[in-house]
Amino acid sequence: MAGRVQLVRSVVQSMLIYSITLYSWPASLIKKIEKDVKNFIWSGDVDKRKLVTIAWKKLCRPFSQGGLNIRSLSNLNKASNLKLCWSLFNSQSSWAKLLQARVLRGRKIIHHHIFSSIWSSIKEETSTIFENSIWLLGTGTDINFWNDNWCGSILSEVFNIPSHISQALTSTVSDYIHNGQWNLPPQLSRQFTAISFLVHQVTIPTVPSKDKLLWKHTDSGELQMNDAYCFKMQPLQDLHWAKVIWSPDIPPSKSILAWRLMHNKVPTDENLKSRGCYLPSMCNLCYKSEESSFHIFFECEFAVNIWSWFASCLDMVMHFTSMEDMWKICDMNWSPQCKTVITSALVNLLSSIWTARNHARPLLAPLEISSF
Repeated sequence: MAGRVQLVRSVVQSMLIYSITLYSWPASLIKKIEKDVKNFIWSGDVDKRKLVTIAWKKLCRPFSQGGLNIRSLSNLNKASNLKLCWSLFNSQSSWAKLLQARVLRGRKIIHHHIFSSIWSSIKEETSTIFENSIWLLGTGTDINFWNDNWCGSILSEVFNIPSHISQALTSTVSDYIHNGQWNLPPQLSRQFTAISFLVHQVTIPTVPSKDKLLWKHTDSGELQMNDAYCFKMQPLQDLHWAKVIWSPDIPPSKSILAWRLMHNKVPTDENLKSRGCYLPSMCNLCYKSEESSFHIFFECEFAVNIWSWFASCLDMVMHFTSMEDMWKICDMNWSPQCKTVITSALVNLLSSIWTARNHARPLLAPLEISSF
């Protein structure tokens, strides 16, 4: 399974990246491809679906958030549209100037249809761009004084100007600059008492330069493809164990098992029953209890003996009440070398227990982790 994951990351998705960054793919096509990719990862066959699997959206999370660092094609397509829309308003390339001439009327975006595959893909992202950007003042000729965010907030919203009125306000920031100084009409300052304070917070550049749109969520103000993808992907909290199991010192096939165990998606009798596969259940390592993930790896006599041996090697007492408890061992005051060895040992002990379980079930060999 680990090899198939790497194949998807490095080959399959790389083959699609060029087309997906130019056009908005139909949702049905993306859903079909993602379904085939998921089946391939779990079974090696795009037409064969496994019972005990982890949701695709979880697979597409970074390692640190409990995923497999696979990029969601749906989010990738949305991110590429966002990046292309950003380039339309910031690039000086010929294609951007040509498309701007077709979709902009003055400073307003058209709402009627035009025959353009690129515009059809990115037009829905224009509102996202301006809601998450701020203008860096240059000459002020490209910035709407009332309706653009250039002083930290949109002035028409700050002063609650009705939308039917604000849409008719076309003055630019340059209209209120004279000889490199702010020049607000006295009646405007009297009508909106806070406007002078907001405006004077912005420094007028001494050297004239072009107005520039900056992305709020990056330090540089630029929007790169990776930034767009992270923006489209809903952020989740990092998981402690997820940072531990992935290491250059641990074979990916072993880490995959630990990863599935932490998601409680190892194909034990308990998990198969939850998927509607009812069968008599018995732990084949101790013959004393029904088979569950926690029993096999932590409560079974076979597992207890292994953990007791490992505890004696570390001269400590181990007691697990949850699966997360075993990773707390890695947080103790070990040297970096010892921590690497202990982490690798934990992952490999889990693999040894699962291998022993599979060998004890000769008639259920297809349930081995490598093929399930």
